Amino acid sequence: MTLLFRNVLSRSLSALTLFICASTWADTVVTVPRPYATYLVDGKSYKTNDSDVKLSAGEHQLVIRFEGNYSKRDSIDLVSGEPLVVNFKTDGQEQLTFDLPLLREAPQAKAFLKNQKLQLIDRNSKVVKTAHIFELPKKEGLQIGRDYQEELLALGKAFQQPVINEDGSISVNGTLQKANDSTAVVGNKNLQSLEMLKYWYNRADPQARKAFQHWIITQQ
Repeated sequence: MTLLFRNVLSRSLSALTLFICASTWADTVVTVPRPYATYLVDGKSYKTNDSDVKLSAGEHQLVIRFEGNYSKRDSIDLVSGEPLVVNFKTDGQEQLTFDLPLLREAPQAKAFLKNQKLQLIDRNSKVVKTAHIFELPKKEGLQIGRDYQEELLALGKAFQQPVINEDGSISVNGTLQKANDSTAVVGNKNLQSLEMLKYWYNRADPQARKAFQHWIITQQ
């Protein structure tokens, strides 16, 4: 019985080890280098300060922003850039980061932010990964309270947001979608308008939703 128990225990531990190893590689990890901060992951607010973002296989979108603190004892020097939007696809088993140069001083950071050219790369091999990275349009004044998802929706570039092209075809994240019963649109942008209506309705409080529902009924 003791030998049988040991064999069963050994097999169970081996299976558990394999499961843990598989789980370890179940997600892609994107390390966002400081002083960049992550604000959105796939259209949702990123509510932690962890620089490692874990993602499953598939299409993804990150919104990151440079927020450097180069203050000294006798002066305050905060350097920030416009938000970057990063669209890419992963197989779910990658270790990724960005090729951010070492910026020790504020002048270096400010010079870098004039172009803010980043590439998504493999952490180990340093091979550049295919990604579409662009900067959100500049906003004047204080940057506090900006709604990056709202800005992306207004631009038609939010995560998985359908965009109606001039010829009536539909693109999602810049990729042309095959026409079928659920996506075919002829000659208009009704789908994009519908997505915006859904977005604002979901953001509204119960009182505003009720008022909107009443308004819809009165329009019929």
